[in-house]
Amino acid sequence: MHVALIIDEERLVHEHAMLNRLSIGLIGEGVQLTRIVPETAPSSAVDEGEQRVALAAKLQLPMNVLPWMRRDRTNRAAEAFGKNLPDVFCAIGESAWKVGLELSKATRRPIVLDVWSARQIKRVPRRRGANLVAGYIAPTQAMASGLRRRVDPGLVCLAPMGVALPTEPRRILADPENAIALAVVGGARDLPAYRAVLMALSGLVRDLPQIHVFLELCGPAEHEIWRFARQVDLLEHVSAITDAARHRALLTRCDVLVMPERYGELRSLTLEAMGYGIPVAAVEDPFLDMLVNGETALLIHHPDAEEWASRIGALLADAERARLVGLGARNRIAADHRSSDQVMRLLGALERVASGGALPFESGLR
Repeated sequence: MHVALIIDEERLVHEHAMLNRLSIGLIGEGVQLTRIVPETAPSSAVDEGEQRVALAAKLQLPMNVLPWMRRDRTNRAAEAFGKNLPDVFCAIGESAWKVGLELSKATRRPIVLDVWSARQIKRVPRRRGANLVAGYIAPTQAMASGLRRRVDPGLVCLAPMGVALPTEPRRILADPENAIALAVVGGARDLPAYRAVLMALSGLVRDLPQIHVFLELCGPAEHEIWRFARQVDLLEHVSAITDAARHRALLTRCDVLVMPERYGELRSLTLEAMGYGIPVAAVEDPFLDMLVNGETALLIHHPDAEEWASRIGALLADAERARLVGLGARNRIAADHRSSDQVMRLLGALERVASGGALPFESGLR
């Protein structure tokens, strides 16, 4: 089976490690793979791991073009494929969706759309565009359920996002008298949510000055968040990073992962941290069903400074409890979020679509 993975720049930049593992896994299962990536993507995002996925052909196309340039883009892709058209397209990222739908229509090959956030569930193609889609991939059961309320339920496949499970868990709070590291990650969009977390941390560092916070600031409210951190005298305890995806090795050595925002977005970084046995403190998010309060995470139901301080403080004051929560998270990753399982679930969905097992593709073109 020949599969064309169409990946947009946002997904390449933030999830290139997961996508490389997925590509390698599909090739290992005998798939002929072509990766269609943006011309504008940073070379580091496109080429990292290039030697390991060298068996996959790479086609670079512009993802965002003016309407009258779309035909030229489609013709370029058709010329590159020649007679070796893919059996199925799989589009990852919203810019990739648009390219994939055009290629699907032009080549009369089915397309599957990968949906990784609650926001995307609301943005799946409607009307004529929806008729071209032969399948949808969801990374959590909750997102799959949300998709089934928007599209034909028979087209939705659950393929939990996967990560490589580390051989051993991290030693959480190994030397709490001297060093405690917290990672605060998110899209820097919900300013009140960050203010609540930072206010809580400001109180905690008064009693635990050995706390150091790695704060992801990569979003529209990043400057306001930084100013608030200064306002509550946290700057001596904060290192700002612009993109957590580029600092995985650092963040997966922290003692607690803190997620202030509720946007229904699954990141492989969260799963990797859980795989290392790092406890998660997060605002309750129904779409992230791997986060179970008291078992795999501590969830914040009323995200104010007082509750954040109580939850994070409880983890820092009781290392054994923090480790138990972290081990619960690791067990959940081992059971439900391995890379190998993601590959097999996705492969099964693509094979069904390519063989006509989903909604008949011909009917979608009428």
